[in-house]
Amino acid sequence: MFFEEQVEFHLHDGTPVEGGVLIGGTEFLPVATLRADVDAYQAEYDTWLDEIWIPQQRERRSEILKLRANAKRYADLRDAVSRQQVVPVIGSGMSVPSGLPTWSDFLRGLLPFTKIDPASLEELLQDGAFEEAVDLIASAMDPNLLNERAEHDLRVDDPSAIDGAVRLLPAVFPDLAITTNLDDVMELHYRRCGVEFGTVLVGQELAQYRQMKTPTRSFLLKLHGDRRYPATRVLCKAEYEAAYAPGSVIREELALLFRTNHLLFLGCSLGSDRTVRLIAEVAESDKSMPKHYALLPLPDTDAVRVDKENLLAKRGIYPIWYEGAHDESIRALLAGLLDVAGGSRANAGEQ
Repeated sequence: MFFEEQVEFHLHDGTPVEGGVLIGGTEFLPVATLRADVDAYQAEYDTWLDEIWIPQQRERRSEILKLRANAKRYADLRDAVSRQQVVPVIGSGMSVPSGLPTWSDFLRGLLPFTKIDPASLEELLQDGAFEEAVDLIASAMDPNLLNERAEHDLRVDDPSAIDGAVRLLPAVFPDLAITTNLDDVMELHYRRCGVEFGTVLVGQELAQYRQMKTPTRSFLLKLHGDRRYPATRVLCKAEYEAAYAPGSVIREELALLFRTNHLLFLGCSLGSDRTVRLIAEVAESDKSMPKHYALLPLPDTDAVRVDKENLLAKRGIYPIWYEGAHDESIRALLAGLLDVAGGSRANAGEQ
């Protein structure tokens, strides 16, 4: 689905086209005409894929892999993907190209519904105190209004508008994905691509994962709930403390996943959130925990990078840094996994 949509954009970007084919009083755009000729459409598709898209991704990926320790880390990641031992962890950054806000921007968008001083919220966000920021917002809003804003602001009204690197995920990771997002970008896009998740488990439902897991069943695990169901959501500090308390479902299932899979963090800031704190605890207690990876923007200074890299290494997470546009960089790196993951085109991820 990703490639077919992209070739149509390549053929016709939505602007008026002179010289369309007139049949009766109807003008048919080039892509519609090509669709009627399967062979011509396939030829144009193959040309676009082989001569435009693949070389673009390969060139961008080559630039990224020259940075720091990226090349060998990426080679290790590819090897783990080829063994089907990698599980993606999807954060809000992966939903931004589809028109949805980052978590920080979602909270900022709630300010007009409160009397909170914007500076108070901004201070918490800059400190990475997201749970406290939600508590501040929640204290100034009726719960019903907060529920409505979460349902509306994190909703995708048109699945065809889903865009960005997230569109490659069904080809690379068709069987299991984890998300901290409340939106339904993953469900909608996987369904559009014909690889709909067999089961979506939300919040406390994760307790069913091990019992339900089979080699032929695909899963999406939504750790912090769903925008549509307020009772499932983990937003405020008290809710996080309950969700990640010793012996809790989310804590136990996540810890097991940390110990048995390589995780790939995508669109995650990897600050001081509960998921990162838990992985730090697992890394401390289990020295044989598999390596985990993250695609992250290269910090502005070497000093910041060194601090971040060492902090992540203590948590068993190894960054693959990129410079420039976030979504383009992540897309190029994911494209390089398509061949070892058995993606849509075996050569789409050629090095």
